[in-house]
Amino acid sequence: MYDFTGYDRVLSAPWFIERFQNRYVDRKRLRQVGLMWNSFLPQYELRCLPTGEIAQLGISRDEKLFFYSERIRTLYAASFGSVVDYVGQLEPWEDIDAYLFNGTMDWVVAVTHEDVILCLGI
Repeated sequence: MYDFTGYDRVLSAPWFIERFQNRYVDRKRLRQVGLMWNSFLPQYELRCLPTGEIAQLGISRDEKLFFYSERIRTLYAASFGSVVDYVGQLEPWEDIDAYLFNGTMDWVVAVTHEDVILCLGI
Protein backbone atom coordinates (compact mmCIF):
# COMPACT_ATOMS: atom_id res chain seq x y z
CA MET A 1 0.00 0.00 0.00
CA TYR A 2 1.12 3.51 -0.80
CA ASP A 3 2.43 5.17 2.35
CA PHE A 4 0.54 8.40 2.95
CA THR A 5 1.95 8.89 6.43
CA GLY A 6 4.93 10.84 5.10
CA TYR A 7 2.73 13.85 4.50
CA ASP A 8 2.15 16.54 7.09
CA ARG A 9 -0.50 15.80 9.65
CA VAL A 10 -2.49 18.87 10.56
CA LEU A 11 -2.35 19.50 14.28
CA SER A 12 -5.51 21.58 14.36
CA ALA A 13 -7.53 18.76 12.77
CA PRO A 14 -10.47 18.86 15.21
CA TRP A 15 -11.06 22.52 14.42
CA PHE A 16 -10.96 21.90 10.64
CA ILE A 17 -13.27 18.90 10.81
CA GLU A 18 -15.71 20.73 13.07
CA ARG A 19 -15.80 23.56 10.55
CA PHE A 20 -16.28 21.05 7.70
CA GLN A 21 -19.16 19.32 9.51
CA ASN A 22 -20.83 22.64 10.33
CA ARG A 23 -20.87 23.51 6.66
CA TYR A 24 -21.67 20.20 4.94
CA VAL A 25 -22.94 17.52 7.33
CA ASP A 26 -26.33 16.73 8.85
CA ARG A 27 -25.16 15.72 12.34
CA LYS A 28 -28.37 13.88 13.23
CA ARG A 29 -28.04 11.72 10.12
CA LEU A 30 -24.32 11.28 10.83
CA ARG A 31 -25.16 9.69 14.18
CA GLN A 32 -27.42 7.26 12.32
CA VAL A 33 -25.21 6.29 9.36
CA GLY A 34 -21.71 6.93 10.67
CA LEU A 35 -20.05 8.44 7.59
CA MET A 36 -19.96 12.12 6.67
CA TRP A 37 -20.32 11.57 2.91
CA ASN A 38 -23.53 9.67 3.57
CA SER A 39 -24.75 12.58 5.70
CA PHE A 40 -24.22 15.57 3.45
CA LEU A 41 -26.89 18.22 3.88
CA PRO A 42 -29.66 17.93 1.28
CA GLN A 43 -29.18 21.45 -0.11
CA TYR A 44 -25.89 20.40 -1.72
CA GLU A 45 -26.00 18.94 -5.21
CA LEU A 46 -23.67 15.98 -5.48
CA ARG A 47 -22.00 14.86 -8.65
CA CYS A 48 -21.17 11.15 -8.51
CA LEU A 49 -18.25 9.84 -10.60
CA PRO A 50 -16.21 6.64 -10.72
CA THR A 51 -13.15 6.84 -8.48
CA GLY A 52 -10.90 6.42 -11.52
CA GLU A 53 -11.96 9.86 -12.76
CA ILE A 54 -10.49 11.72 -9.79
CA ALA A 55 -7.51 12.93 -11.86
CA GLN A 56 -9.86 14.57 -14.40
CA LEU A 57 -11.55 16.98 -11.99
CA GLY A 58 -9.63 19.99 -13.28
CA ILE A 59 -7.58 20.48 -10.13
CA SER A 60 -3.87 21.12 -10.59
CA ARG A 61 -1.67 18.27 -9.31
CA ASP A 62 0.35 20.90 -7.43
CA GLU A 63 -2.62 22.44 -5.62
CA LYS A 64 -2.24 22.24 -1.86
CA LEU A 65 -5.26 20.90 -0.06
CA PHE A 66 -6.45 18.94 2.94
CA PHE A 67 -7.01 15.19 2.87
CA TYR A 68 -9.07 13.78 5.74
CA SER A 69 -9.22 10.02 6.22
CA GLU A 70 -12.43 9.42 8.13
CA ARG A 71 -11.59 5.81 9.02
CA ILE A 72 -8.40 6.74 10.87
CA ARG A 73 -9.58 10.26 11.74
CA THR A 74 -6.43 11.90 10.44
CA LEU A 75 -6.13 15.15 8.52
CA TYR A 76 -3.17 15.68 6.20
CA ALA A 77 -1.87 18.66 4.22
CA ALA A 78 -0.98 17.35 0.77
CA SER A 79 -0.97 18.11 -2.93
CA PHE A 80 -3.79 16.97 -5.17
CA GLY A 81 -1.31 14.91 -7.18
CA SER A 82 -0.21 12.92 -4.15
CA VAL A 83 -3.83 12.15 -3.29
CA VAL A 84 -4.56 11.07 -6.88
CA ASP A 85 -1.54 8.76 -6.74
CA TYR A 86 -2.64 7.36 -3.38
CA VAL A 87 -6.21 6.69 -4.52
CA GLY A 88 -4.99 5.20 -7.81
CA GLN A 89 -2.88 2.55 -6.14
CA LEU A 90 -5.48 1.33 -3.63
CA GLU A 91 -6.13 -2.39 -3.87
CA PRO A 92 -9.76 -3.58 -4.27
CA TRP A 93 -9.88 -4.82 -0.67
CA GLU A 94 -8.64 -1.50 0.76
CA ASP A 95 -11.62 0.58 1.82
CA ILE A 96 -11.34 4.32 1.99
CA ASP A 97 -13.68 7.06 3.11
CA ALA A 98 -11.84 10.33 2.74
CA TYR A 99 -12.39 13.97 1.87
CA LEU A 100 -10.39 16.49 -0.15
CA PHE A 101 -10.99 20.19 0.31
CA ASN A 102 -9.09 23.44 0.09
CA GLY A 103 -8.61 25.94 2.88
CA THR A 104 -11.79 27.86 2.06
CA MET A 105 -13.87 24.65 1.87
CA ASP A 106 -15.60 26.02 -1.24
CA TRP A 107 -15.53 22.54 -2.73
CA VAL A 108 -15.29 18.97 -1.49
CA VAL A 109 -14.44 15.66 -3.08
CA ALA A 110 -15.45 12.60 -1.05
CA VAL A 111 -13.68 9.36 -1.97
CA THR A 112 -15.87 6.49 -0.82
CA HIS A 113 -15.45 2.79 -0.16
CA GLU A 114 -18.14 2.23 -2.81
CA ASP A 115 -15.63 3.08 -5.57
CA VAL A 116 -17.19 6.44 -6.36
CA ILE A 117 -16.27 10.03 -5.70
CA LEU A 118 -18.84 12.60 -4.68
CA CYS A 119 -18.14 16.15 -5.78
CA LEU A 120 -19.64 19.30 -4.26
CA GLY A 121 -18.89 22.67 -5.81
CA ILE A 122 -16.44 21.29 -8.34
